[in-house]
Formats: sequence, C-alpha cells, structure tokens
Amino acid sequence: MNPVTRRLLDDIDDPELAAFATAWDSLEECLVLIYREGSCPPELEQRHDGLRSSLERDLSLWEEDLRPHWQATRIGGASPAESPFRTVLAARLPRAVVGNLDLMRTLPAAREAINHFLLERGGSGNRPR
Repeated sequence: MNPVTRRLLDDIDDPELAAFATAWDSLEECLVLIYREGSCPPELEQRHDGLRSSLERDLSLWEEDLRPHWQATRIGGASPAESPFRTVLAARLPRAVVGNLDLMRTLPAAREAINHFLLERGGSGNRPR
C-alpha cells in the first residue's frame, strides 16, 4: 500500500472510506503491474475486473467529496478535464492499460485526491451520508 495513504488511514474511523481507499490502492497496484509487464495473466485479470467493478459502484458514495480534491490536481501540468477516477475506471479491460501512458499519468491525480480527502476526514468524525 502507498505509505502516505496507509498512514492517513490510521486516522480514519469510517470503514467504508477505508475500504474504498484500500481498494483503490489495490487497483492502482494492478494497473501498474499490467502496464509494466505489457500483459495480464488470468489471475491478475480477475483481480482487476473485481476491483474495477466494485470501485465503479462505490465511487458514487465519494464522488462529490473527492471532486474538489481532484480538481486541485494536475495531469501533465493541466487541470483534469474530468474525474481521474472515472478516467481510470473507463479502462474496463486490462488490454486498455497496456502501453497506456496517459492512464498511468492519471493515477497520481487520483492518489493525491484520495490522500487529501483522507487528510480532511482524519479524526474529524465525519461519516458518509
């Protein structure tokens, strides 16, 4: 797990938010492995499919709260035109990740948004709606 995210999760008492951040971290790990390898073995494809599907469903819980955080990020020096979460999740098949440098450049914006959101929520006692 990303070390900054792991530390920030120590201050989160919301299991749904922690599960979302942890699942996103796992998806990011999958995507990086697929990109680096240039292929996707069946077990990684199954993991990717499960994570992507659950995150696509769960993103709706956090999307509005994450919006100001991802809007404050930069991708290639510019403000993102759309949610980096939606951009990443739009890569439905692992083959869409292979050689997709633009997708890899989007991952840090999503990570930054999650970390800022976790920092904002840490210790505040905020719960999802």
